[in-house]
Amino acid sequence: MPSIEAVQYYQAALKQGQREYKHCVHRGLCPNIQALGADRLQLSQVKLGVMEAPIYLVVGSTEEARCNSFSPGFYPLLGTDTEFAQKWINLCSAQLNEGIHDPIKCYEYLGRFYVQEGNKRVSVLKAMGSFTVQAEIVRLMPEQSDDITVQIYTEFLDFFRHSKCWGVHFSDLGGYAKLQAALGFSRDEDWPEDIQRKFKGRYFGFRNSFYRLGGGSLGLTTGDALLRWLQFYSAQDLFTMGEGDYRKTLTAIWKELCVHAETAPIAVSLAPVSEGEEKRSMMAGLLGGRKKLRLAFLYQGTPESSGWTAAHDRGREYLEKTLGDSVSVQCYYEVSQQGAELAIGEAVANGAELIFTTAVGLIDATLRVAVKYPKVRFMNCSIDQAYVNVKAYYCRVYEAKFITGAVAGAMSKTGRIGYVGSYPILGVPASINAFALGAALTNPDARIDLRWHCMPGDYMAQFREQGIRLVSDRDYIAEQPYGARGLARLGEDGELTLLASPNWHWGEFYVRIVREMLRDPKTIPLAEDSSRAINYWWGMDSGVVDLCVSPDLPEGVRSLAEILSRGIRSGTIRPFQRLIRTQDGRVVNDGSRDLTMEEILKMDWLNDRVDGCLPAFEELLPVAKPTVRRLGVARDKIPPEEENEL
Repeated sequence: MPSIEAVQYYQAALKQGQREYKHCVHRGLCPNIQALGADRLQLSQVKLGVMEAPIYLVVGSTEEARCNSFSPGFYPLLGTDTEFAQKWINLCSAQLNEGIHDPIKCYEYLGRFYVQEGNKRVSVLKAMGSFTVQAEIVRLMPEQSDDITVQIYTEFLDFFRHSKCWGVHFSDLGGYAKLQAALGFSRDEDWPEDIQRKFKGRYFGFRNSFYRLGGGSLGLTTGDALLRWLQFYSAQDLFTMGEGDYRKTLTAIWKELCVHAETAPIAVSLAPVSEGEEKRSMMAGLLGGRKKLRLAFLYQGTPESSGWTAAHDRGREYLEKTLGDSVSVQCYYEVSQQGAELAIGEAVANGAELIFTTAVGLIDATLRVAVKYPKVRFMNCSIDQAYVNVKAYYCRVYEAKFITGAVAGAMSKTGRIGYVGSYPILGVPASINAFALGAALTNPDARIDLRWHCMPGDYMAQFREQGIRLVSDRDYIAEQPYGARGLARLGEDGELTLLASPNWHWGEFYVRIVREMLRDPKTIPLAEDSSRAINYWWGMDSGVVDLCVSPDLPEGVRSLAEILSRGIRSGTIRPFQRLIRTQDGRVVNDGSRDLTMEEILKMDWLNDRVDGCLPAFEELLPVAKPTVRRLGVARDKIPPEEENEL
């Protein structure tokens, strides 16, 4: 005789199933569990034996006729007076008394389970709140194809072999390797059994929290959300937190998840407010704006040891000189990646309202601190960063590179010009290509011999041996060590004599941003007020980049550089609005249009006038790898097992 409690379970499950059924019909969705399809049973099979399967991944049956008895969540749909209902209630009584011990039989296909025997057992266990079901599993191997789902599943198989964890799914390739690296494992490392158990439990709790907060509406998988979460919290946090903590931390980064789910998550600011608007902003500030803004600057180096730090610190000095008593500034030098969180936290404790971290190597620490202080504004000197808690800023230096390329072409007697790239990161191919197009503008025979700072070798000696006497090296900064000179003449003794170089004026950026903050803090929105991430990518028209020209240049070449500078600042000259072919002959622009900012920023090709290539990740010097991992033009293809570079 079935118990009253078992009957009550069935009645409650039936109501849930009927609600699900009506909801799906109303939305035009399939109102039943899925049918596997006879054609898939013909695929190659692998017997996995008896294992615990997450019950939420049991989505269908091998027999189409049985599907109509269940809603998509495996809740019953047949009335209490049916034979089906009686068998269901008897199974429920058995589970209440001694438990259901016989494993179901099912097929696994693309990470989901389809029941061959035991549909009612699954339904009973689901209704009673079980997390898992014992199952004798046979894996159906999909045929290899270019289908992204199949490719992601292939990565899952490798992940499962080492972790024995079901239910972890990603929307893009590379997610499993990134997760393994974030948890401290290489791709080929087996997980200890205790870690397997802990991760399964924590992942299920994280999944529950994510969906209870509405994660199902974002278009992200739980795996996608977890990878994003791990950018703000640690693997140790994952293993020590409970569901309440997951809900709290997910709520804190919810805007980050929403932006991550967008197809176009980044809004790019290409220029500051116009001159007229800026004057009105200044007047508004005098009448009713903020009186003082507390700022902090964090640097990885010192002005004496790093030209990059020197340029930003000179910008900070210009800011203080220009805005005077309107700002109060703290400075932190030689901030390591390991000590960055402490330094940023100290700046916040000292009252900083806007914090600039001036190197991409500090962005991870900036993200982790920013989520703890949602009322403080953070900016990191980098580009293409889809975060609402931290704004990114950088310069369109390719505009000035186009001009120095034109100068090089005009000055070259042979047409052979050397170019030393920094790192293969976003924006650098644009600078190389703009330089090559500028050289072609003034010299139809121009060829650019490309080398890299981030690779071993004495490239200056190689240039001298090849008779190359004009070289574009790192951009000129007065305090830059090692004699970098932008576009320079290379002497027989290896000395570089400056001819022309892009010049970075970070002070112009800092002044413009801080003035806007003084007028109205909402011009740099907090995460809670943001619908998209903001990246500032300003160029010559903003004054953040201009051209440094040697007085020793011939008068005609100096005049040409000035004409091109005025044209770029006014927008009448656009470096990429011309016929452009890649090294393999592909036409990326027939000259009838300008390239979009997205096309320019994310260039991963080189112009047909360039001799050389973008280096592979494994070819780089160790010092370059962390930056290339974060900003590389091919960052999504970098092997995750290299995650621990110094």
